[in-house]
Amino acid sequence: MRIDQPDEDGGRADDADTPDAPDAEGAAGSRLGDRERAVPAASGASADSADSGGEHEAYRARVDAVFRAHAIDQAYDRVREIERGIVTPAMKRIEAEDPERRLAGLEHSLKGKDRLTEKVDNWMSAQANLTAADAIRLVKDAIRYTFLYEETAYSAGVQADCDRLESSGFRPVDRQNSWEDDQYKGINGRWREPESGMLFEVQFHTQESLDAKELTHSAYERIRDTKTPPDEVRRLKEYQRDVCAGITIPPGATEIPDYNHLQGT
Repeated sequence: MRIDQPDEDGGRADDADTPDAPDAEGAAGSRLGDRERAVPAASGASADSADSGGEHEAYRARVDAVFRAHAIDQAYDRVREIERGIVTPAMKRIEAEDPERRLAGLEHSLKGKDRLTEKVDNWMSAQANLTAADAIRLVKDAIRYTFLYEETAYSAGVQADCDRLESSGFRPVDRQNSWEDDQYKGINGRWREPESGMLFEVQFHTQESLDAKELTHSAYERIRDTKTPPDEVRRLKEYQRDVCAGITIPPGATEIPDYNHLQGT
């Protein structure tokens, strides 16, 4: 028998000597090396995918923000058209019917764009399907006016002006009488411009109640801020209470009724 003839075990000894055939440890090391090389590649692919997904979401958020800002700009322009072209001219006609009282702060009848944008953005964030045009109609004082009366003419004047607003085609929405409140004095009402559906607010004040409102405005904003500490809120409310305590209540003012047509009352 030739001593160089392979054994019947399949020539494992000879195979081990083959230059291109790795040994078991080498083969294992090679396979492990392949796995080690593959793992970073797979991790890199996952990381790339995650990065790509994150970039896509960030890009989409930027695009959504641009579209939302554009939609809000368009809605604001439309509100300005309604204020300048419809509501303010009507309010001036109503004002002209009684020279004993006047519109105060007419130059501020349209809420500032930054503040209105903030309110609309909050509405749209809270209700995902809400359009900017719909959201801006939910802002109760995007358009707002203030009638200023002498104390003795206040109650009759408020009633007459509410009638004039309705006669001008505006639909009454609600009215809140706060003359007995210890934090704010006055009457606030809302009407709707029928063609556009746009809400606007009318406040009815005496000089004293208007001065108090302006004096306590910053306190009011702090009270509404949910981040304001409770102790500060209590101090601010006490301050508002002190300011309001000195306001003269016009005769008959507390008898002007509230209503809310949205709730059927």
